[in-house]
Amino acid sequence: MNTKRVALHLGWAAAVVVAYQAGSSRSPDQDAISGDADTSGADSRLSSRSFDSGPGASARLTERNPASRADRSELAKLFGTAEGLGVDALSLKAFKDPNPIVRRLAFSRLLESMTPENAASMREQLKELGMDDNEWRDFHYAWGAMSGQEAFDFAMASDEEDLAITMSGWAAANPTAALSMLKNLPEDLAGQRGELAASLVAGVADHDLGMATDLAFQLAGEGYENSEQLIRTVANEALRTTSPQEAAAWVSSLEDGDMKGAAMDRIANSYANADPEEAAQWVSQYADESFAQRAIAEVGEEWGERAPEAALGWLSDLPASDGQKSGFSSVFGDWEDSNPVAASEYLASMPPSPQRDAAVSGFARGYAWQDPEAAIAWAQDISDPSLRERSLTQVGQAYYRRNPDAARAWLEQSGLSAEAQQAVTSPRRRWR
Repeated sequence: MNTKRVALHLGWAAAVVVAYQAGSSRSPDQDAISGDADTSGADSRLSSRSFDSGPGASARLTERNPASRADRSELAKLFGTAEGLGVDALSLKAFKDPNPIVRRLAFSRLLESMTPENAASMREQLKELGMDDNEWRDFHYAWGAMSGQEAFDFAMASDEEDLAITMSGWAAANPTAALSMLKNLPEDLAGQRGELAASLVAGVADHDLGMATDLAFQLAGEGYENSEQLIRTVANEALRTTSPQEAAAWVSSLEDGDMKGAAMDRIANSYANADPEEAAQWVSQYADESFAQRAIAEVGEEWGERAPEAALGWLSDLPASDGQKSGFSSVFGDWEDSNPVAASEYLASMPPSPQRDAAVSGFARGYAWQDPEAAIAWAQDISDPSLRERSLTQVGQAYYRRNPDAARAWLEQSGLSAEAQQAVTSPRRRWR
């Protein structure tokens, strides 16, 4: 089998409407979580919240909502969709009807009509009719939830990008079985182990954030690659289902370290967009921690876009750190665009320091697209030799794109190293 590129799951469960039940007489509340699941291979944190993994468990995705079904009936009457249509007729309505509501309602009914027996043939029919990306993901998420191993085996053998989302659906309904599959992947999927781990965590996060958090830390401890992406996946779901403040409280409860830092960085952006001052207070308590530096820089950047002087006042009061310097750089990288005069005056008032160097670097790199000669003059005022050359090189790249002849004349007397000069005239080359 050709190696399949696995796309990360982005939280498609909310769009999936699956009411299929596999002959079970248990109530939805009874089906949600059971303590009878086999937790072999999982650590104690997972076993304390195991899901029902018995027969039919993967088919029980959502509780039926009488109110929502009534709403759909009214829409069905309004737009003329008929009850009791077969798969063929529903398929035509889902993809060929001119009304978008009719198409959506029909596709929802198609998912409801899916069974383990008809899923494969339904897939081929819908594929021929032209499922779009969202419908493709919804279908395979539902099939993975319903049929688990069977759907996963089908996805392994197909040439399309359906394996990751199938794993997510399986994990949402039966995390124990999906985790067992991850730990016993066929040899030809070994290279996709890390990506499938992220898909598994995403699926579990669709059902239980706490369990997904535990699973992310467990897999990271077992050496899965891209471990920070695992917790970012959970953070995405936390932001989708709760407020930024609640998501920040969740992050604060995590064990200190790189995983916590990755989650903080993800939450910080949304939190600062909602309330930058509150977000700043939150990250300030971790200002001395190395894992929090990206989050500090993120809050500084987001706040700086709205109120640069307020953001700079906050950054100035923090302990010296890489996050603080990165924040200074980001604020001035935006401020030069909205008010270069005010930004220049603020820079001129700053005493020499690593913070000022970072601020000047951000200003010069941003301002290079407006006035490269002025930006060069600012960059030359950076005290740190390494940062000065790096900044001049990046400013020079912008200059070269705007005016190659003038940039070459400047390079001759710039004092930059041969490597830096080559980078200026080769703007696509990444300069470190």
